[in-house]
Amino acid sequence: MEQQRPWSWPWLVACTLAKAVLASVLCLGLWGAAPALLGWLPTTVSSGSMLPRLHVGDVAVSRPLQGAAPTLGSVLLFDDPDHPGRLRLHRFVRVDDDGLLVTRGDANDGDDSSPVTLGAVRGVGTLRVPWVGLPVVWARERALVPLGLALVGLVGLALVAGQSRRFGYPDDAEGPPDGGGDADEAAPAAADEASPADGVVTTRAGRAERSARTARRAALAAAGAALLVLVPALPADAAFTGRTSSRAGLAAAPYFTCAGAVTASSPAVWFRLDETTSTATTATDSSRNARNGVYGSAGKATVTDRACARDTGGAMRFDGASGYLSSAQITGTAPQTFTTAVWFKTTATRGGKLVGYGNVQTGASGVFDRHLYLADTGRVVFGVYAGATKTVISPNPYRDGRWHQAVATLSSAGMRLYLDGDLVASDASTTSAEPVSSGYLRVGFDNLDGWPSAPTSRYFTGTLDDVALYLTALSPAQVEAQYEAGT
Repeated sequence: MEQQRPWSWPWLVACTLAKAVLASVLCLGLWGAAPALLGWLPTTVSSGSMLPRLHVGDVAVSRPLQGAAPTLGSVLLFDDPDHPGRLRLHRFVRVDDDGLLVTRGDANDGDDSSPVTLGAVRGVGTLRVPWVGLPVVWARERALVPLGLALVGLVGLALVAGQSRRFGYPDDAEGPPDGGGDADEAAPAAADEASPADGVVTTRAGRAERSARTARRAALAAAGAALLVLVPALPADAAFTGRTSSRAGLAAAPYFTCAGAVTASSPAVWFRLDETTSTATTATDSSRNARNGVYGSAGKATVTDRACARDTGGAMRFDGASGYLSSAQITGTAPQTFTTAVWFKTTATRGGKLVGYGNVQTGASGVFDRHLYLADTGRVVFGVYAGATKTVISPNPYRDGRWHQAVATLSSAGMRLYLDGDLVASDASTTSAEPVSSGYLRVGFDNLDGWPSAPTSRYFTGTLDDVALYLTALSPAQVEAQYEAGT
């Protein structure tokens, strides 16, 4: 009968190290792959554009936004705008004038050539797993030599680790209780009862079976390790970090800034009210239609407390006594289908005009229509003249000193009034307004005589931002998206 080979310390050390390396590889693979069970996105870094933060072959795990808006400086995983079907992982460095996200690789000299929308962002980098994605990179680049060496190395480690059972390593579950040899060789009495030939056959058969079992286990261990290494396989072109918060889901908030949301809806007039001095006399029309406006009197002041925190610029505070704004003349008959929108903030109890249409640029208009105004109670009123005054009014007041957005639309669907992204009042029977010719968009002041719930003051007291006129009726989804972009 063949005697058990004695255990040696070199084999003990080799098997222990092999198991430790395999366990480390498995743990790294699980570290990169397990977050996918939570809906997180593991991606393999395949370029050096985010060095020294991430290296080629690292796995970066990105957490979905789930309604959150990323902060400047975080690293975003997003659909590559220059290579459809691919992902990119670069740092978020700023927001451009159109409200799009500008990104850059840490190792690159300049910004990426194509900005991206918030809707293209898949997640924010949260976890880095070093080197574990190298086999993915080698496979994608057809680097067969390092890939083959890695697989051979894994198989070799598994085979060495498996020798602990063959050579009587203490964790051998099939060994006898006293730590002796294999079960087939542990009963000399049974061997004595058989012929020498039978003993040889039994011993060789046992060794063959154990060798086959060891090989199978080694192959399974190697396959499992390789599978876990290859799981985080979505390719991306860079790096990792950061995160922040906001209110809406991506489906409801495809724009990161109010500027991006307004631009996407093609305004006919858009006053961002970003003038840098309180003495400014001209209000820039950011709609690109060059209908720059004029400020009346000195009753205004620039403030940094803007409605949309992620936008650049500021807002304009009006004193409720003399401050207002009028657009350049808008030639042609006032539209019958339109949207007016404004962000406002006030605690005043005298109401005031927010935005509307008038037939003169300065002073009180003789013909005035298409109003959004605040009643003394703080409730918001939307009114048009269609043979008689027609109004809808919000059920709640909005003079709590916080930013709110009011949006009014008129179309064949009737009058609709939205506050903070929600439809709060409507009138489906009123589908037209007074045909004012060559009028002006009036902001912060104009005539309201004779209108229901007319405020004590024609002048608005408080802060205004992002006043816009559209020649279409924004849909409920567009209105919600505009509001969500500012929260």
